[in-house]
Amino acid sequence: MQPGGRVLAVVVLVGALLASASGASAAPRVSDDRWALVIGAGKQAGKSKGAVGARGDAEAVNQALLNAGFARGHIRLLIDSAATASAIRQGLDWLRANSNDRTFSTFHYSGHVLQRGGDRDKDGEAVDEYLMPYDSRNLISDRELSERLRGVRGWLWADIAGCEAAGFDEGGLSSPRRLVTASSQESEKSFERPDWQMSVFTGLLVDQGMNKRQADPNGDATVSIQAAFRYAAKLAPEMTARQKLGPQHPYMAGGDGPEWHLRPPPPPAPRQAESPSGKLCVVLCLR
Repeated sequence: MQPGGRVLAVVVLVGALLASASGASAAPRVSDDRWALVIGAGKQAGKSKGAVGARGDAEAVNQALLNAGFARGHIRLLIDSAATASAIRQGLDWLRANSNDRTFSTFHYSGHVLQRGGDRDKDGEAVDEYLMPYDSRNLISDRELSERLRGVRGWLWADIAGCEAAGFDEGGLSSPRRLVTASSQESEKSFERPDWQMSVFTGLLVDQGMNKRQADPNGDATVSIQAAFRYAAKLAPEMTARQKLGPQHPYMAGGDGPEWHLRPPPPPAPRQAESPSGKLCVVLCLR
């Protein structure tokens, strides 16, 4: 150890304790106090062509939440014609009203995203992103979504699958207690897999990574949100590399500290005593 190493260790320890006390590095508490708003806005009124993967995305997320033990009554699922702007806003209000300092909330949106210039929502950005609900003339801006989600207390995982999805992380949305994942960077398109009936991102992140446990790095039968994201972030650019509009690169921010889980990790297996030679001791002998 170099001179002064002991002092440095004390400083690091004090810093870690202060961070823990402030909650900056705390992982969400996994309990029954979990709530979710899941949206699959694949269709718009009066339009025959929609996002073919939005319904499949929403259903995959819903299944992941149920697999993790979310109560059915704590999940609000809005798909296709049910995903109106009014229903989405009411769902966001419902998510906020049921939140407290101990809750873990999930927001998922899959569907079309509209990008417009001119700072129409007065947030100071030259270009803004908008969620496209079933009644697509009634858009929800990135500013409005961020403000509503920032009103949700406790821990929040906000996940968006749509073009330019990272643009919704604005106004301080991502934070130590708010984890934001998005299917593509703000300058990129996002793509679907018609054969999956899902988007590329959610198909990888949730269906394969979580539900089918392809993102289980150590075989302990539990997948963190970050582990599933890393799995999707590696494969999505490869899968979309030949697209004319360029590949998509998933985005993640916030949620600082330990890995986040939808369900609690299993307890560690009990240790078995080993002999000095490394072999298990199976018989106790008295001599």
